[in-house]
Amino acid sequence: FVKKEMSIIVKDPCGLICIVLTYVAVFYADYVVVRWVIMQTMQDSLWAPFHAVLFNTVIFLVSFSHLRAMCSDPGAVPLPQSRMDFSDFHSGSDATLIQHEDWTVCTRCETYRPPRAHHCRICKRCIRRMDHHCPWINNCVGERNQKFFIQFLICVGILS
Repeated sequence: FVKKEMSIIVKDPCGLICIVLTYVAVFYADYVVVRWVIMQTMQDSLWAPFHAVLFNTVIFLVSFSHLRAMCSDPGAVPLPQSRMDFSDFHSGSDATLIQHEDWTVCTRCETYRPPRAHHCRICKRCIRRMDHHCPWINNCVGERNQKFFIQFLICVGILS
C-alpha cells in the first residue's frame, strides 16, 4: 500500500467556498474602511495615512495568520505503510498494553492514535489534540496550527 500524506488544502467544497468568502469580506472591508471611512473623514488630516497603514497592517496579519492556519499541518497522525494487524491490541496482552498504554485504534483510518487524537471525517485523518474542523480555514484546528488559528481570531477581533 502507498502511504497517503495529508495534502496542504482539503478538497471540501464548503471549506473552499468559506475561504473565498473570507478573503472577499476581508478585502472588501479594507476597501470600504480605507477609501470611504479613513480618506473621507480625515482627508485634510495628517493622521489619515497613519490610520490607513495601521489598518492595512492588521489586514496583512489577518491574511497571513489565516494562510498559516489553512496551509499548516494540524498534527495529523501518520498513516501506516501497510494494513496493520490489530489482533494483539484487541486481545489485551500485557506486553501490548504496556507499550501502547493510552493509545487507541482508529477503525476508520486503521492506525494507532495517541491520547487526545480524534478522527476528522472531512480530512479523513486522525488529528492530535483536535479541537474542531473549521470550514473558514478549511482545515482541522489541532496541536500544530492552533496558535495560527488563535492569531487569526485575535486579528479579526482587532479588525472589527
